[in-house]
Amino acid sequence: MVEVFLWVIGVLLALQFALLIGLILWKTRTLSAEQKTLQEVERLLPQYSGLIEGTLKEQPELPAGVQFQAAVIERVFDALMSEAASKDEKRKVTELAEQNLSAFYKKVLKKGKWAERINALYFIEDFRMFSLREGVELHFKGLRKQDEEYRQSLRASAILQNPMVIDVLVGNRMLSVAFIKEILFRLDENLLTDLSQRMALKDNASENLLFAFLTINGEQKNKLFFPFVEKMMLDERKEVRIKAMKSLCNYEKLEDPSKLSAFFKSEFWEERMYAAKLTGACGLNEFKESLIELFSDPVWWVRFAAAENIYRLEDGTGLLKHIGATSEDAYARDIAKHMLTRKGGESQ
Repeated sequence: MVEVFLWVIGVLLALQFALLIGLILWKTRTLSAEQKTLQEVERLLPQYSGLIEGTLKEQPELPAGVQFQAAVIERVFDALMSEAASKDEKRKVTELAEQNLSAFYKKVLKKGKWAERINALYFIEDFRMFSLREGVELHFKGLRKQDEEYRQSLRASAILQNPMVIDVLVGNRMLSVAFIKEILFRLDENLLTDLSQRMALKDNASENLLFAFLTINGEQKNKLFFPFVEKMMLDERKEVRIKAMKSLCNYEKLEDPSKLSAFFKSEFWEERMYAAKLTGACGLNEFKESLIELFSDPVWWVRFAAAENIYRLEDGTGLLKHIGATSEDAYARDIAKHMLTRKGGESQ
């Protein structure tokens, strides 16, 4: 029994030792390969910089081995793209990437492993390789799972301004708001205009798509799509209306303030709250009385929004003092006094 136990211990120790040796050898090879890659990057980077700047006319001699060559010039071009100070310099980096990496990436998208395909898609996006737009689209259409490869293919297609992206955004109702925003940030005004027209026609657009579109335009204060955002304020869906109002708070304007009137009496407290916020954001003094009425709203968030935003109107401090001193409603007096204290504390 003791002999069997010692034998088992010996085998386990031998296995551990073998694993340790294997790990050391793997680490050594990895470090050696990385060192070799860095040496080539250091050699090629100043030469390609010279090409970008115009001080050199011919491309440098590249290392042997397709995989190794691609790994090296990816790093070189990625560094050059990050350092590029002008559109012209970025265009030149893109041209170099097209010349040196297009054929390699086409092959990777067709026959590469999953990690290799993901890597290629990221660099196609980073280098803005428009020659591969159709290749990326074909690859995307061949995917069966909505995993990171699906998402990165769509990101790359968006940066390459492929109209196919609009069809995907409208047709795929499973995409998250956060991911849709990633895609929308990559599209130019022409494609965004096409998208807004399809959503305006209610072309089966998901609420997530509408939410993302409304949000990014508010965040960017995009003048081109302000009419669309303002129109969505009267959409039949409550959540869409609320997102539109939130976006309009960022714009800090309303072309037709009369659209806001009904929201002060809305059955939904969120809409009453955003009516107050929009009044303050846009400086709509004509809704002063409607805002004062919200000081007595049963929902605290609405009362708070009313008090916070009446402060932004003409003589806001005076109005708060008057409400705090004379209102017959205890809620109204309390929130007015709270806001006076809060604002006074901030001004000190």
